[in-house]
Amino acid sequence: MSKEDVNQLLKLSASLPKGTKKRSSSTKRLKKRGSATTPTSKSKVESVQETAPATVISAPYDEEVAQNVVFKPNPGPQTQYLASSEREVLYGGAAGGGKSYATLADPLRSLNDPDFSGLLVRHTTEELRELIQKSQELYPKAIPGIKWSERKSQWTTPRGGKLWMSYLDRDTDVMRYQGQAFNYIAFDELTQWSSPFAWDYMRSRLRTASPNLSLYMRATTNPGGSGHSWVKKMFIDPAKPNTPFLGYKYRNR
Repeated sequence: MSKEDVNQLLKLSASLPKGTKKRSSSTKRLKKRGSATTPTSKSKVESVQETAPATVISAPYDEEVAQNVVFKPNPGPQTQYLASSEREVLYGGAAGGGKSYATLADPLRSLNDPDFSGLLVRHTTEELRELIQKSQELYPKAIPGIKWSERKSQWTTPRGGKLWMSYLDRDTDVMRYQGQAFNYIAFDELTQWSSPFAWDYMRSRLRTASPNLSLYMRATTNPGGSGHSWVKKMFIDPAKPNTPFLGYKYRNR
């Protein structure tokens, strides 16, 4: 081979495109990578366990709890007493019938009215103390924010309604309320008053200037007591139980 032929071959080798060998090696690497990711003919079957959706079981519905009921009258006389619309009502019966508790619950219908002014009385301070204790259990639950004043013996609601709890030991005790006005007055155990003087006098205190409030006088009693005779004459003799009637002074006009 001549010197010219050798030079010609060197020129041809130098003129080959650069990277030819790199492309070849790159192609090999791609083949290796592809072979590594190629799935095999073997397959794995995963077991699937079917599950039922969860069932939520709600707690039994309790109407009283849902409505936050703090007092519910017993069917019968207690319900009838609280539903009465007459101005004067006597709730009589044997001890243990819930009469005093109903009398505590009765003013709650309007007690939160800012113009409400009520009076609940017992014959002696000892009897009154028990009634106050029961009211301290009921009223804060029924009217949140209501306050008791030991000095005044008075409940005051957040909106300004007031209920006094007091005693009338003697007939002259009614003079403490001369000039005052109440839209609600209740006597607990009315037959403990030997005469109708206190009841009749407190009738003159029953008034209100508010068009939103009605006038009520309420009384409870057990059979017997020093005032049994006049209470029977005023409330029992004129009509059958649960029957409205005109009061004594109206029947004798």
